[in-house]
Amino acid sequence: MRMQVIAHNTKYSEYSPYRWDRMPLLLERNGHKIDHVLKRDWKNFYSRYRKFKPDVVISAGIIGFFPALLKKLGMIKVPIVHDWADDYSDIMPKKYNRTLVSLLEKFTVMNTDIVTTQSMYRVAKARRWGKAIKFFPQGINSNFPKKKPVKLIGRFKLLYAGTISYNKRVDRLVEAVKNLDCDLYLIGERDKEFKTHPASNVHMVGKVRNDNLPRYLKAADVLVLTMDADSTLKMYEYLKAGKPILGIRGKLNYALKHKKTAYLTGDLREGIKTLMGDKRLLKALAKGSRGFKTFTWEQVGKMYSDYITEKIQKTRGK
Repeated sequence: MRMQVIAHNTKYSEYSPYRWDRMPLLLERNGHKIDHVLKRDWKNFYSRYRKFKPDVVISAGIIGFFPALLKKLGMIKVPIVHDWADDYSDIMPKKYNRTLVSLLEKFTVMNTDIVTTQSMYRVAKARRWGKAIKFFPQGINSNFPKKKPVKLIGRFKLLYAGTISYNKRVDRLVEAVKNLDCDLYLIGERDKEFKTHPASNVHMVGKVRNDNLPRYLKAADVLVLTMDADSTLKMYEYLKAGKPILGIRGKLNYALKHKKTAYLTGDLREGIKTLMGDKRLLKALAKGSRGFKTFTWEQVGKMYSDYITEKIQKTRGK
Protein backbone atom coordinates (compact mmCIF):
# COMPACT_ATOMS: atom_id res chain seq x y z
CA MET A 1 0.00 0.00 0.00
CA ARG A 2 1.19 3.51 -0.79
CA MET A 3 1.18 5.67 2.35
CA GLN A 4 1.96 9.36 2.57
CA VAL A 5 2.95 10.44 6.09
CA ILE A 6 3.03 14.04 7.30
CA ALA A 7 4.11 14.79 10.87
CA HIS A 8 6.17 17.25 12.93
CA ASN A 9 9.37 15.26 12.92
CA THR A 10 12.55 16.52 11.30
CA LYS A 11 14.11 13.07 10.81
CA TYR A 12 13.31 9.39 11.01
CA SER A 13 15.27 6.92 13.04
CA GLU A 14 14.64 3.54 14.64
CA TYR A 15 16.64 4.75 17.64
CA SER A 16 14.56 7.86 18.30
CA PRO A 17 12.28 8.14 21.37
CA TYR A 18 9.58 9.77 19.22
CA ARG A 19 6.79 7.68 17.71
CA TRP A 20 6.68 9.24 14.24
CA ASP A 21 10.44 9.23 13.81
CA ARG A 22 10.06 5.43 13.90
CA MET A 23 6.65 4.58 12.49
CA PRO A 24 7.36 5.31 8.80
CA LEU A 25 10.28 2.89 8.96
CA LEU A 26 8.13 0.26 10.68
CA LEU A 27 5.37 0.67 8.09
CA GLU A 28 7.95 0.34 5.33
CA ARG A 29 9.21 -2.91 6.87
CA ASN A 30 5.64 -4.18 6.79
CA GLY A 31 5.64 -3.89 3.01
CA HIS A 32 4.26 -0.40 2.40
CA LYS A 33 5.66 2.26 0.09
CA ILE A 34 6.15 5.42 2.17
CA ASP A 35 6.40 9.08 1.19
CA HIS A 36 7.47 10.72 4.45
CA VAL A 37 6.85 14.48 4.45
CA LEU A 38 9.17 15.96 7.08
CA LYS A 39 8.53 19.33 8.72
CA ARG A 40 10.84 21.16 6.34
CA ASP A 41 8.79 19.87 3.40
CA TRP A 42 5.29 20.77 4.60
CA LYS A 43 4.96 23.43 1.90
CA ASN A 44 5.39 20.73 -0.74
CA PHE A 45 2.87 18.33 0.79
CA TYR A 46 0.07 18.72 -1.75
CA SER A 47 2.31 18.66 -4.83
CA ARG A 48 3.90 15.48 -3.46
CA TYR A 49 0.45 14.05 -2.79
CA ARG A 50 -0.52 14.54 -6.43
CA LYS A 51 2.73 13.06 -7.67
CA PHE A 52 2.92 10.13 -5.22
CA LYS A 53 -0.76 9.17 -5.56
CA PRO A 54 -1.06 7.48 -2.13
CA ASP A 55 -3.71 4.98 -1.11
CA VAL A 56 -3.91 6.71 2.27
CA VAL A 57 -2.60 9.87 3.94
CA ILE A 58 -1.46 9.58 7.58
CA SER A 59 -0.90 12.63 9.77
CA ALA A 60 0.35 13.17 13.33
CA GLY A 61 0.42 16.43 15.26
CA ILE A 62 -1.48 19.67 14.72
CA ILE A 63 -0.35 19.66 11.05
CA GLY A 64 -3.10 17.06 10.66
CA PHE A 65 -5.47 20.01 10.25
CA PHE A 66 -4.04 20.59 6.76
CA PRO A 67 -4.88 17.21 5.15
CA ALA A 68 -8.22 17.20 7.03
CA LEU A 69 -9.06 20.58 5.50
CA LEU A 70 -7.96 19.48 2.01
CA LYS A 71 -10.12 16.37 2.34
CA LYS A 72 -13.07 18.53 3.41
CA LEU A 73 -12.52 20.71 0.33
CA GLY A 74 -12.38 17.66 -1.94
CA MET A 75 -8.73 18.16 -2.85
CA ILE A 76 -7.68 14.84 -1.25
CA LYS A 77 -9.64 11.89 -2.56
CA VAL A 78 -8.16 9.03 -0.54
CA PRO A 79 -8.90 8.11 3.09
CA ILE A 80 -6.94 10.02 5.70
CA VAL A 81 -5.72 8.76 9.07
CA HIS A 82 -4.82 10.99 12.01
CA ASP A 83 -2.68 9.68 14.85
CA TRP A 84 -3.84 11.93 17.70
CA ALA A 85 -0.45 11.93 19.35
CA ASP A 86 -0.75 14.75 21.91
CA ASP A 87 -3.17 17.07 23.64
CA TYR A 88 -2.25 19.86 21.25
CA SER A 89 -3.69 22.82 23.14
CA ASP A 90 -1.79 21.73 26.27
CA ILE A 91 1.63 21.31 24.67
CA MET A 92 1.72 24.18 22.16
CA PRO A 93 3.88 27.18 23.17
CA LYS A 94 2.14 30.05 24.95
CA LYS A 95 2.53 32.28 21.89
CA TYR A 96 -0.22 30.27 20.17
CA ASN A 97 -3.86 30.92 21.03
CA ARG A 98 -5.11 27.99 23.09
CA THR A 99 -8.72 28.35 21.92
CA LEU A 100 -7.66 28.38 18.27
CA VAL A 101 -5.45 25.30 18.72
CA SER A 102 -8.34 23.49 20.43
CA LEU A 103 -10.63 24.31 17.49
CA LEU A 104 -8.03 23.05 14.99
CA GLU A 105 -7.58 19.88 17.04
CA LYS A 106 -11.30 19.11 17.10
CA PHE A 107 -11.71 19.91 13.39
CA THR A 108 -8.87 17.50 12.58
CA VAL A 109 -10.30 14.67 14.65
CA MET A 110 -13.88 15.12 13.44
CA ASN A 111 -12.94 15.44 9.76
CA THR A 112 -10.51 12.52 9.58
CA ASP A 113 -11.68 9.15 8.28
CA ILE A 114 -9.66 7.03 10.73
CA VAL A 115 -8.39 8.29 14.09
CA THR A 116 -5.80 6.50 16.25
CA THR A 117 -4.15 7.49 19.53
CA GLN A 118 -1.80 6.36 22.31
CA SER A 119 -3.94 7.93 25.04
CA MET A 120 -6.94 6.46 26.88
CA TYR A 121 -7.79 10.03 27.92
CA ARG A 122 -8.14 10.98 24.25
CA VAL A 123 -10.11 7.79 23.59
CA ALA A 124 -12.64 8.98 26.19
CA LYS A 125 -12.61 12.49 24.70
CA ALA A 126 -13.26 11.23 21.17
CA ARG A 127 -16.13 9.07 22.39
CA ARG A 128 -17.71 12.11 24.05
CA TRP A 129 -17.54 13.78 20.64
CA GLY A 130 -19.15 10.73 19.05
CA LYS A 131 -16.01 9.91 17.02
CA ALA A 132 -14.70 6.37 16.48
CA ILE A 133 -11.09 5.96 17.58
CA LYS A 134 -8.54 3.14 17.88
CA PHE A 135 -5.98 2.86 20.69
CA PHE A 136 -2.38 1.77 20.03
CA PRO A 137 0.24 1.82 22.81
CA GLN A 138 3.72 3.20 22.56
CA GLY A 139 6.43 0.67 21.82
CA ILE A 140 9.48 -0.52 23.72
CA ASN A 141 12.91 -1.26 22.26
CA SER A 142 13.20 -5.02 21.73
CA ASN A 143 16.60 -5.13 23.49
CA PHE A 144 15.19 -3.53 26.68
CA PRO A 145 15.28 -6.76 28.76
CA LYS A 146 18.96 -7.32 27.94
CA LYS A 147 20.11 -4.01 29.44
CA LYS A 148 21.91 -4.26 32.78
CA PRO A 149 21.41 -1.57 35.44
CA VAL A 150 24.05 1.06 36.18
CA LYS A 151 25.19 1.86 39.72
CA LEU A 152 23.42 4.82 41.35
CA ILE A 153 24.29 6.05 44.83
CA GLY A 154 21.74 6.68 47.55
CA ARG A 155 19.56 4.90 50.10
CA PHE A 156 16.36 5.71 48.22
CA LYS A 157 16.78 6.63 44.56
CA LEU A 158 14.16 8.47 42.50
CA LEU A 159 14.60 9.01 38.77
CA TYR A 160 12.95 11.25 36.20
CA ALA A 161 13.66 10.96 32.46
CA GLY A 162 12.65 13.62 29.95
CA THR A 163 13.11 17.30 29.23
CA ILE A 164 13.96 19.22 32.39
CA SER A 165 11.56 22.15 32.12
CA TYR A 166 8.78 24.06 33.84
CA ASN A 167 6.38 22.82 31.16
CA LYS A 168 7.10 19.26 32.31
CA ARG A 169 6.68 20.40 35.95
CA VAL A 170 10.13 19.16 36.94
CA ASP A 171 10.50 22.17 39.26
CA ARG A 172 7.80 20.64 41.48
CA LEU A 173 9.80 17.43 41.73
CA VAL A 174 13.02 19.29 42.57
CA GLU A 175 11.22 21.19 45.33
CA ALA A 176 9.57 18.00 46.59
CA VAL A 177 12.85 16.26 47.50
CA LYS A 178 14.39 19.12 49.46
CA ASN A 179 15.57 17.97 52.90
CA LEU A 180 14.39 14.40 52.30
CA ASP A 181 16.72 11.41 52.76
CA CYS A 182 16.62 10.43 49.11
CA ASP A 183 18.51 11.04 45.88
CA LEU A 184 16.83 12.33 42.73
CA TYR A 185 18.38 11.66 39.32
CA LEU A 186 17.27 13.87 36.43
CA ILE A 187 18.01 12.46 32.98
CA GLY A 188 17.50 14.63 29.92
CA GLU A 189 18.24 17.97 28.39
CA ARG A 190 17.80 20.99 30.67
CA ASP A 191 15.64 23.75 29.19
CA LYS A 192 17.56 27.04 29.09
CA GLU A 193 14.70 28.75 30.94
CA PHE A 194 14.81 26.25 33.81
CA LYS A 195 16.34 28.27 36.66
CA THR A 196 15.25 26.23 39.69
CA HIS A 197 18.34 25.56 41.78
CA PRO A 198 18.65 21.85 42.64
CA ALA A 199 19.43 20.80 46.21
CA SER A 200 22.50 18.69 47.00
CA ASN A 201 20.49 15.45 46.69
CA VAL A 202 19.51 16.23 43.06
CA HIS A 203 21.83 14.82 40.39
CA MET A 204 21.71 16.24 36.85
CA VAL A 205 22.81 13.32 34.69
CA GLY A 206 22.28 15.01 31.32
CA LYS A 207 21.17 13.40 28.08
CA VAL A 208 21.30 9.62 27.77
CA ARG A 209 20.84 7.73 24.52
CA ASN A 210 17.37 6.20 24.33
CA ASP A 211 18.72 2.68 23.89
CA ASN A 212 20.86 3.16 27.03
CA LEU A 213 18.07 4.62 29.19
CA PRO A 214 16.82 1.22 30.48
CA ARG A 215 20.08 0.80 32.41
CA TYR A 216 19.23 3.87 34.49
CA LEU A 217 15.54 3.04 34.89
CA LYS A 218 16.41 -0.40 36.28
CA ALA A 219 18.82 1.14 38.81
CA ALA A 220 16.24 3.39 40.51
CA ASP A 221 13.91 2.60 43.40
CA VAL A 222 11.06 4.80 42.10
CA LEU A 223 10.43 6.30 38.65
CA VAL A 224 8.60 9.63 38.50
CA LEU A 225 6.08 10.99 35.97
CA THR A 226 5.50 14.73 36.35
CA MET A 227 3.46 15.53 33.23
CA ASP A 228 -0.33 15.51 33.07
CA ALA A 229 -0.30 12.99 30.23
CA ASP A 230 -1.03 9.28 29.81
CA SER A 231 0.66 8.64 26.47
CA THR A 232 4.34 9.43 26.97
CA LEU A 233 6.86 6.86 25.80
CA LYS A 234 8.63 6.99 29.16
CA MET A 235 5.49 5.78 30.95
CA TYR A 236 5.72 2.52 29.01
CA GLU A 237 9.49 2.35 29.54
CA TYR A 238 8.98 2.85 33.29
CA LEU A 239 6.44 0.02 33.33
CA LYS A 240 8.75 -2.25 31.36
CA ALA A 241 11.51 -1.55 33.89
CA GLY A 242 9.26 -3.16 36.52
CA LYS A 243 9.80 -0.39 39.06
CA PRO A 244 7.33 1.47 41.33
CA ILE A 245 5.97 4.57 39.60
CA LEU A 246 5.06 7.89 41.21
CA GLY A 247 2.85 10.18 39.15
CA ILE A 248 0.60 13.22 39.38
CA ARG A 249 -3.15 12.63 39.43
CA GLY A 250 -5.01 13.62 36.26
CA LYS A 251 -4.81 12.06 32.82
CA LEU A 252 -2.57 9.30 34.20
CA ASN A 253 -5.65 7.92 35.94
CA TYR A 254 -6.97 6.87 32.51
CA ALA A 255 -4.00 4.52 32.02
CA LEU A 256 -2.71 3.61 35.48
CA LYS A 257 -4.48 2.53 38.67
CA HIS A 258 -3.65 4.20 41.97
CA LYS A 259 -1.77 1.87 44.32
CA LYS A 260 -1.92 -0.87 41.67
CA THR A 261 0.30 0.20 38.75
CA ALA A 262 1.36 3.59 40.17
CA TYR A 263 1.06 5.86 43.18
CA LEU A 264 -0.91 8.85 41.87
CA THR A 265 -1.04 12.01 43.94
CA GLY A 266 -1.57 15.74 43.75
CA ASP A 267 1.41 16.30 46.06
CA LEU A 268 4.73 14.82 44.95
CA ARG A 269 6.40 15.38 48.32
CA GLU A 270 3.60 13.51 50.07
CA GLY A 271 3.94 10.70 47.54
CA ILE A 272 7.69 10.42 48.00
CA LYS A 273 7.40 10.32 51.80
CA THR A 274 4.66 7.69 51.59
CA LEU A 275 6.71 5.44 49.32
CA MET A 276 9.87 5.86 51.37
CA GLY A 277 8.04 4.56 54.42
CA ASP A 278 6.03 1.70 52.92
CA LYS A 279 8.04 -1.25 51.60
CA ARG A 280 4.92 -3.35 51.13
CA LEU A 281 3.40 -0.71 48.85
CA LEU A 282 6.65 -0.47 46.88
CA LYS A 283 6.58 -4.23 46.26
CA ALA A 284 2.93 -4.09 45.19
CA LEU A 285 3.63 -1.24 42.74
CA ALA A 286 6.64 -3.07 41.27
CA LYS A 287 4.48 -6.16 40.80
CA GLY A 288 1.83 -4.00 39.08
CA SER A 289 4.42 -2.56 36.70
CA ARG A 290 5.74 -5.99 35.81
CA GLY A 291 2.21 -7.21 35.11
CA PHE A 292 1.37 -4.35 32.74
CA LYS A 293 1.33 -5.58 29.13
CA THR A 294 3.84 -3.82 26.88
CA PHE A 295 4.78 -4.32 23.23
CA THR A 296 7.94 -3.87 21.20
CA TRP A 297 8.04 -1.23 18.47
CA GLU A 298 8.03 -4.02 15.90
CA GLN A 299 4.79 -5.40 17.37
CA VAL A 300 3.18 -1.96 17.47
CA GLY A 301 4.22 -1.31 13.86
CA LYS A 302 2.69 -4.61 12.75
CA MET A 303 -0.57 -3.94 14.63
CA TYR A 304 -0.81 -0.44 13.17
CA SER A 305 -0.03 -1.66 9.66
CA ASP A 306 -2.62 -4.45 9.85
CA TYR A 307 -5.30 -2.13 11.20
CA ILE A 308 -4.82 0.58 8.56
CA THR A 309 -4.62 -2.00 5.77
CA GLU A 310 -7.86 -3.64 6.90
CA LYS A 311 -9.68 -0.31 7.23
CA ILE A 312 -8.58 0.88 3.77
CA GLN A 313 -9.52 -2.41 2.15
CA LYS A 314 -13.00 -2.18 3.70
CA THR A 315 -13.32 1.38 2.37
CA ARG A 316 -12.44 0.18 -1.14
CA GLY A 317 -14.97 -2.62 -0.83
CA LYS A 318 -17.89 -0.28 -0.26
